[in-house]
Amino acid sequence: MGQLFSSFRHEAAIPDMGFNIENPTPSSEDRALYEDLHCKLVAPTPVLLGNLRGYTPSDVFKTAIENATHENEERAWNTVLPTVDMLRTFHAYSKELQDGLPRLLSVLCHDAPHFDAHPGLTRLMTQVLDFAYDFDYWKMRTPNLANDFAYYRRLLVGGRFHPSPVTAVATAPSQNGVAAPAAASDLRTAMQEDDQAHKITMFIAPATPMLTVILDTVHSYVKKHNVQKQSCDCIVALWAACMLHLKKRNGDTEMTATALKSMVISIVLYDHLDRQGAYIKQSRVQVKPSIKLIQTTSNVPEEAHPDSLLSLLKSSSKHLKDDSTPKSIKAMLLTS
Repeated sequence: MGQLFSSFRHEAAIPDMGFNIENPTPSSEDRALYEDLHCKLVAPTPVLLGNLRGYTPSDVFKTAIENATHENEERAWNTVLPTVDMLRTFHAYSKELQDGLPRLLSVLCHDAPHFDAHPGLTRLMTQVLDFAYDFDYWKMRTPNLANDFAYYRRLLVGGRFHPSPVTAVATAPSQNGVAAPAAASDLRTAMQEDDQAHKITMFIAPATPMLTVILDTVHSYVKKHNVQKQSCDCIVALWAACMLHLKKRNGDTEMTATALKSMVISIVLYDHLDRQGAYIKQSRVQVKPSIKLIQTTSNVPEEAHPDSLLSLLKSSSKHLKDDSTPKSIKAMLLTS
């Protein structure tokens, strides 16, 4: 492993990481952290994705806006509440991600030269990236989700929230001119609800909300701990592990898709963290062979279709359009 990172500069040399990202066993030193983060960042993801994929838009909001009767608004309100609850769970997960990702990076980045010593945490990292990719893929295909929540906020601000702050303050009994505790509690609850609604709105506003959370969290971690080089080393090693798995072509469709998605997000992360980006000729992540693997890997699920993977590279990269990016890479991505 001593020459691991320097050897990434040569396209032909992708050193074997010494473990299989498909079925690794967490080391005894990592097990407690692995089990805690797996519980918080991996275990909830099937339900979250299932809820997002199962979302269906409704015409009741359009009807309520065009004909704002009490009955129409009541119907729209009752229809939007399950969607609001779903968005709360998405936002709650993003907060867990903001808390858990630095804990994961603190091990992987601190011990980057010995990346192979943490196979369980590396696998967990690919699972987190896999989920983030899938979440953003399906979120982009549910544009009405943001519109539904905007309607919820519209009714919330208009006092439709039960009990509304206006109604609570106006009707609550008072003692010596001081509002009763229940009214103060209702007002406080309404203010807290409006504050959370604003945070959820900001979370779902980007085209790729989970990737945005990951990028922002990694940036903050790197800046706080001054570990830009170690973080880049960690991402390069993760990219290499995914590349090696894909080159073996073992036929496991699910794991192949995970490796593809994790490889793409690794390139995006490296492009944002490295001062020169991922696309220069001297880059330690080999973008051109990565693109070729994306284009030639078959039998993958819908989310890992080459067009979707390349679209994420194109839309989320920071340095792709720089003058230092080879024309061949620009031709592969910007004209696809």
